[in-house]
Formats: sequence, structure tokens, C-alpha cells
Amino acid sequence: MRKLELKVAWKKDFATMRYSPGKKLIWTEWRGAISSEQLREAIIYECEFILANRVELMLSDYTMMIPPALEDQVWVANHTTELLQHSSLRLVANLMAQDIFQQITIHTIYAFTSDVLLPCESRDFVTKEEALEWLFLGDNSSNKQADNSSTSHIKP
Repeated sequence: MRKLELKVAWKKDFATMRYSPGKKLIWTEWRGAISSEQLREAIIYECEFILANRVELMLSDYTMMIPPALEDQVWVANHTTELLQHSSLRLVANLMAQDIFQQITIHTIYAFTSDVLLPCESRDFVTKEEALEWLFLGDNSSNKQADNSSTSHIKP
């Protein structure tokens, strides 16, 4: 895979969002324990950025993030669904830690949004190489491959 050129779109101690204008990709790396206020600030910024830049591909890296509280999970689900249901987002790769509690947290956020269909497909990965390969392969093949992907409700 050729080198991916990314620009920092937003950076805080708890999250860094990078963007590739040519690929219409946003890559968010989440870190540590994030307060409710910080999480909400980041989610709102990320959603607005996705909409303003017509982002189509997203990589959310949760490998260093401590799972948020249930109240925050519900807030993320409600607000991202409302903001992103008419977005250009097509593919979302979730880079997951081996921690089962973190994986359950991310899947719980998706479950809270199950009544709203977002225009994108998501898949979980354990390596960034596999995640990027799927994003770009899916980008080149218009998502017509037969695989284990499913249409999902996307949350960072």
C-alpha cells in the first residue's frame, strides 16, 4: 500500500483526528479515559468535520481508549446518528483493542442506534493494516465484495 498523506484536523490529549482530502478519509485515534465533556466536544467536532468535508471513509482507533460510561455511550449513539444519517460516509473501520470490555462498549453504542439506518458499512479490526486495506479495497470495489461486513450504525 502506498504512503497515506494525512493532515492533522484536530488534536487534544485524548484524541487526534487526521484527514486525507484525496482519499476522503478521517482517522481518529482515541486515548485514555475521556471525560464526558471532552468526549462530547470531540464527537461533535468529528461529526461536523465529516459533514463539512464529505468524508466517505473513517478509521476509528480505540486501541488506547478506556471505555466511556454508559451515559456517554447513549449520548454518542443519539447525537452521531442524528448528525450522520445524511452524511457521505460509506465505510467505517473500527480498530479494536483485545480488551473484551472495550469491544462490548463499542458494540453497545451501535445497538443504541439500531432503529436508524446510516449510509455506511462497518467492520472491526485488530490491525491498522487490515483496516486500511479493507477501507481502500472497499473504496475501489464499491462495496460489492462478498464478505462478513454488515450495514451498521456508525459511532466513533
